Amino acid sequence: MEGSQEWEVNFKRVAIKMSDDLVVQGKVNIRGFSRLSDFFRTADDRFVVVVSDQDGQQKVMLLNKNYIIWAEATD
Repeated sequence: MEGSQEWEVNFKRVAIKMSDDLVVQGKVNIRGFSRLSDFFRTADDRFVVVVSDQDGQQKVMLLNKNYIIWAEATD
C-alpha cells in the first residue's frame, strides 16, 4: 500500500498527574524511545495519547503536555 507508514509500538504502563490533581493511569506508546523520560523530553508531540482499560472497555485520552505535573512508569 503506497503512502502507508509503519509505527513502532512500545507501550509503557504509566501514572500521570495533571495540574488539576487528576491522576491518569494507562499505557503510553513511547515508540522508539528507550525510556519514558526520553519520550516526554524529546518527542515533539503536544499531546500524549493514553490508553486505559476501565470496566472492561478501552478508553483513549489525549493529554496536553503543558498540564502534566509528573509521570512515572508503573511497570
